[in-house]
Amino acid sequence: MIIITEIEKKKDSKDIVNDIDSYLSKIYDPNLRNLLRKCYQCGTCSGVCQLSKVQKFTPSRIIEMILEGFENRVIESGVLWDCIMCNSCLQNCPEDVNFADLVRMAKYKMRNIEDQNPEEYIAHKGIYTTLSEIMSESNLQPERTLDWVPKECKITESGKIMYYVGCLPFFKFEFENIDSIATSTLKLICQIEKEPIVVLKEESCCGHDLYWGQGKFEPFIELAKKNLKMFENAGISTIITACAECYRTLKVDYSNLFEDFDKKFEVQHIIEYIYNSWKENKIEFKNPEQTSEPIQFTFHDPCRLSRFLPKSNNIIHKVREIFNHLEKIGYKFNEMEHSKENSLCCGVSSWMNCNERSKALRYKRLSEAKAAGTKVVTSCPKCIMHLSCLKDDFEEFGSMEILDFSEFLVNLVNVIDGNEKKEEEK
Repeated sequence: MIIITEIEKKKDSKDIVNDIDSYLSKIYDPNLRNLLRKCYQCGTCSGVCQLSKVQKFTPSRIIEMILEGFENRVIESGVLWDCIMCNSCLQNCPEDVNFADLVRMAKYKMRNIEDQNPEEYIAHKGIYTTLSEIMSESNLQPERTLDWVPKECKITESGKIMYYVGCLPFFKFEFENIDSIATSTLKLICQIEKEPIVVLKEESCCGHDLYWGQGKFEPFIELAKKNLKMFENAGISTIITACAECYRTLKVDYSNLFEDFDKKFEVQHIIEYIYNSWKENKIEFKNPEQTSEPIQFTFHDPCRLSRFLPKSNNIIHKVREIFNHLEKIGYKFNEMEHSKENSLCCGVSSWMNCNERSKALRYKRLSEAKAAGTKVVTSCPKCIMHLSCLKDDFEEFGSMEILDFSEFLVNLVNVIDGNEKKEEEK
């Protein structure tokens, strides 16, 4: 059972407002033109826009209107609620103009200045983002179920390494077997680590969907503050997550809010954790299946891992190094037509814009995946949910298996015993 309890209110309301305003200034610029001054109207963003393939949407025209002084007309029109925020435009922009950041801040203005309510854009009647907003209340404390924790895994409330599960436990009531991602991830970590892993009942949502999807910055800030306090109280130094959105939020957005966050905590995606453990000779890979032919599989790059991270982050190359190594044990990794930074979006971002147009984008992506292999591996729970939803609607995709990186690897990892390693070195 998931319980939310009320705790004592301690802060004065004026202090809370001032506190929020100081954080808000770090993530919000009310003058959208400031984000666009480097743009010289080459039109590349409109040419590569994935949404423009299924509806009329021209980022370059929107930018032009804002630069020419018609920002109010853009805000009033509400057109930017349509953007799927895949960041293909930033990936290809010669001046690194961040259109997704523009949309994020415009959503804040559309909601707070124009009083726009994007209900028709929010998937699943807004239940998941409503839960996130409830958790942001300082006087409410969620207590999540831990029935997904494997019996063989030892967990604790304080320690050095934490598995940040995110909102996965909430999704299982609507999406079958989705908490298998959390179970598989914790199994992988527990196999490798000797000490119990920190897993907390009172963990709050990271706030990604409120921040990027709905322009609700104040609840996002409150969630970030609650999580920061929780991390500090647990005494952790490393945070591991299996969710691409949680990873981006903790690694980049929290660091923008809290100046010393990246000094206090090392944020790792499970891909990085497995990669580092492999390179440090803590683990090796095995193949429990006996097949006469190599097992064909491909990888779907989530937008948050491929286009929403600093260019110095090479996680999408690390995962491929692992996959290419698996060819030695009977697997065959195949790239899709669009991959890495140029991968196609699953069509839905932050529980926004799940409609017939996004379904067309998902159809294109699954068609590419089918041509590459029978298994589709990814590292974003929402990508799995959205692609699986489309798979169920089309018989031609019925034989495909869509699974998370952790689910794919959980039975392929073998921990190297320390004594065995010493004998080999001798």
